[in-house]
Amino acid sequence: MKGNREFTQFEANEIRKLIAEKLLASHSDQKSIRRKIRNFKFFFSDFSSKKGYTIEDFENLIITRQIKIIGTPEIGAVENPNNVTKKNERARVNSTPDGNTSLENKLMDKGNFCSIENLDQHILNSTGFYCIKLKSGSKLPERYQRLLEKRKYEFVYLGIAKGQTLRERLSQELELKSPGTFFRSIGCVLGFQPIKGHLVGNSNQNNFKFPQEDKSEIIQWLKKNIELSIAKAKDDFSIEKDLIRKYCPLLNQSHNPLKLQELKNDLDKCRLIARNN
Repeated sequence: MKGNREFTQFEANEIRKLIAEKLLASHSDQKSIRRKIRNFKFFFSDFSSKKGYTIEDFENLIITRQIKIIGTPEIGAVENPNNVTKKNERARVNSTPDGNTSLENKLMDKGNFCSIENLDQHILNSTGFYCIKLKSGSKLPERYQRLLEKRKYEFVYLGIAKGQTLRERLSQELELKSPGTFFRSIGCVLGFQPIKGHLVGNSNQNNFKFPQEDKSEIIQWLKKNIELSIAKAKDDFSIEKDLIRKYCPLLNQSHNPLKLQELKNDLDKCRLIARNN
């Protein structure tokens, strides 16, 4: 055993970030990143002979108690380490109405994704989770599409409707009937620019809007190119962070170990246009 079996929450988060960087880095840069990981006394070879490892591999070491996060409650403790389901315990607690399939399984199952107009109307009238991905054959602009294709998972965005129905939330995100984070992000990704100077004098300097014609084009692009999965949830939305950390949806920024600097730069440019005459 070369390394440690116990890590603080800070150390674990830094290791996650470095693993994410390593997965996207060039072969020449990976060596220095591995050195930084070893500085935290984490050696994956202590636990497996597998060559190469992912964030999910690191999380599974926590789930199976092979490593422990000290100073905080253990994440994903299971009764039988030899029968690991590779799910965070909190995800299992949040079950769907049928009581059999976990919320995570339902939400991320490719078979549950469909076009906007085909979403379950009953679930749309409830609070819950939504996940967005591209339809088969659809693509983002090249520089973002390349980044998406490097990801282990193909999801574009994951969010929650808390304190409002999924129908209300998705009207913000897909039609911008009121400010929606995903709508602004996908607008930037598609190369649209906001109304120049319209945020001047506003207390909120972030919720920029696109011209009506561009807004309509973005809405039509979404209807044509994305599909969604939704899952009902009532009280506990705490697994949102865990799902984002695990699946690293391309356009999520908060809690995402693979958040894109490219997206941040594009959003910042749009905000500057909207803030200045």
